[in-house]
Amino acid sequence: MPIRRWRGSAPIVALPCALVAARLMLGVPAARAEDNPEMTSAQQELEAAKGHLQAVPHDYGGHRKTALEHVNKALEQIRMGLASVEHKEKRVEKKENKLEKRLNGLKGRDEQLKQ
Repeated sequence: MPIRRWRGSAPIVALPCALVAARLMLGVPAARAEDNPEMTSAQQELEAAKGHLQAVPHDYGGHRKTALEHVNKALEQIRMGLASVEHKEKRVEKKENKLEKRLNGLKGRDEQLKQ
């Protein structure tokens, strides 16, 4: 493969900038559902509250039923929030892999230019 000769200083500046940007992007840690102890704790406590509400024999004028509906909605929102974090984590991981491949390609080209 022939080495392309560059005019001016564009590749001299662009290549190191691209390498630095890729390294910075690869170094950003992804958010994980396990890294959200407050959300997990809230989910567990809502599950416990749901169990208590279900165990109550009296309906309290329909308020127990309404409270259960709100707890179920809150649990659903927590599940959706944690799922979105996991989905985002997968997208970030995919981008990291893509950037790593690009970085390796740029390193190879950099070595070719140095020769």
